[in-house]
Amino acid sequence: MKYAATLSSILCSAQIVHVWDLADTAQTGQFTVYNPDVNDAEFGTPITAGDIDGDGRDDLVISAMAGDGPANDRSNAGEVAICFDTIPSGGGLDLAADPGDVVTLYGEARRDLFGIKTHVADLVGDGRADLLVGAFYADAPERADAGKLYIFSAELIARLRAAGRRLDLAQRPWPEGVSLVIGAERDDRLGVWMSAGDFDADGHRDAVVGADRASGAAGDVEAGRVYVLYGPLDSGATIDLAAAEHPLTIIYGIDALDHAGSTVAAGDFDGDGYDDIAIGAAAFGTLRNAYHRTGGAGDGPENERENAGEMYVVYGDPQRRAAIDLAGDPPADLTVIYGADGGGDSPDRLGEEFVLADIDGNGIQDLFIGAYRADGPGNSRADAGEVYVVYGGPQWRGQRLDMAAPPADITVIYGARPNAITGDALAAGDIHGDGYDDLFVGVPGDEGPLKRRFAGGFAVLAGSPDLPHEIDLADPAVPVVWIQAPDPIDFSAYWGASGDMDGDGRVDAIPNGMAGDGPDNRRENAGEAHIISGAALARYLPGAAPTAVEEVEQTTPDKAALLANYPNPFNSFTRISFMLPVEADYDLAIYGVGGQLVRQLTGGRGVGRYLAGWDGRNDEGRLVASGVYWARLRVGSQLYRQPLLYIK
Repeated sequence: MKYAATLSSILCSAQIVHVWDLADTAQTGQFTVYNPDVNDAEFGTPITAGDIDGDGRDDLVISAMAGDGPANDRSNAGEVAICFDTIPSGGGLDLAADPGDVVTLYGEARRDLFGIKTHVADLVGDGRADLLVGAFYADAPERADAGKLYIFSAELIARLRAAGRRLDLAQRPWPEGVSLVIGAERDDRLGVWMSAGDFDADGHRDAVVGADRASGAAGDVEAGRVYVLYGPLDSGATIDLAAAEHPLTIIYGIDALDHAGSTVAAGDFDGDGYDDIAIGAAAFGTLRNAYHRTGGAGDGPENERENAGEMYVVYGDPQRRAAIDLAGDPPADLTVIYGADGGGDSPDRLGEEFVLADIDGNGIQDLFIGAYRADGPGNSRADAGEVYVVYGGPQWRGQRLDMAAPPADITVIYGARPNAITGDALAAGDIHGDGYDDLFVGVPGDEGPLKRRFAGGFAVLAGSPDLPHEIDLADPAVPVVWIQAPDPIDFSAYWGASGDMDGDGRVDAIPNGMAGDGPDNRRENAGEAHIISGAALARYLPGAAPTAVEEVEQTTPDKAALLANYPNPFNSFTRISFMLPVEADYDLAIYGVGGQLVRQLTGGRGVGRYLAGWDGRNDEGRLVASGVYWARLRVGSQLYRQPLLYIK
């Protein structure tokens, strides 16, 4: 990193933290994409990634959902750009310059906000990834703001890429390969969020689409709905949910103003081979409300925590039920998750953002959930935000989890500073190739280590089977790479994504710059996206189980030090950080409380910051007994010690 040598004064309390400064747009391992016009980001800059052209590299999809059409005369119609060559090797792409390898899709009508959410999945069933795009304020005949979901086949996108590179949905007839789903009723806002998974395990991907202002089964206003459209879908078909013949399931929200379906995700959360549906009820006061600024959210147990936020997991099922009423007849195995605090001007809003990922590497998807207005440890940091990792498995079926008293076997991550709104965007992916998905935690309101007000960015933590119950991003013992946005008030990682953009087998991090101002800050509030190489990040952030000592920063420390291990206590693996200011003989070893040598970890000569790992085994490879041990660093004649607590 260009800036590594200058960080010691900035990060005086941090052990392993490395700052990736997005202001250095030329650095290897980074790529930046700029939206084309001023104020394209008025309502946000949604991003996603997926391999649409089938070349083994994911492609970037970036929305300018307040874009004004090809002639800038269609206010807030929305635009979506599919960028095919975004390898993070330095430099960037300016969409105002009409770059060659980009396909642009334009929203159909003014106010549609085409591009509020995008997703990549094979819904047609031809083995190629299609593009799903929501336009949640699009009108149907006699149904204002019913919302629409557009599905663009991979075959159509390939044709557009080869000739024309643009598709204006205002121009009819559409080419072959555009499918359309229309919201059932006025004000439903179909397409506010979408995902895809195989819920009936028939081998075909099914679409799951939120309509968060739709009424509940008993008519409760804005209770919200989620539609499951079973695949495969016919390319070019139109499905009107007011009178749909296509096989589907409607999931109805619980209470008025819950806005169930404002966020949805899909994955196998219990490990039974069926993909499950995670549903958020948390759209209070978010930008995605656009023309309806207030919104709403679930109100917690007995509706006693106004807008605290709720989440539900509806488990995959071969039955293809026509309707699931979460209020009147909920499934017996429904999982419900409640936000900790509600009421007032800033309730927690748990479930406004979440993803499914395998963070502990056991082959089962885990829920990675944001409560971006939560107030940190002991509610001591207003709007710092909190994030929860609920590890997947069958144990959560039929359970209610209350984050006012989080279960001991989940992980809680606290935002570092007031107003950081940590967890407003989340993504995950394996940057190390070690089988554990790593955590990309959005911190859009955080000034970060470089003290840029409301710059935001990603805090990157290594996935592991041994994450502790609590992780405080203000704790200097927590190993984290901080991806820092280039400018104040960028609000980076208001949206976030991940994908293997260079095809190297490592997942890359993709925070947006929601309010970024374009090249050289000459395009106010246009919006940006940044791609950071996962392999490059992994050089600074050791994985779950480094097998040998790793140099984590090429700097010259002021003094030798042995720092506190992390996690501590631990039950299968811990990381031990140490610093060497001069070339000197050293060794690092584990000792018992009686002074006996347990494990020699490393030795040699060197200058820098290093990380070693201990797996609870002695030099003979046998697991040691639970208890207190000492890490001892010898540098020449000087000795440094730190206690470790090992619990089997």
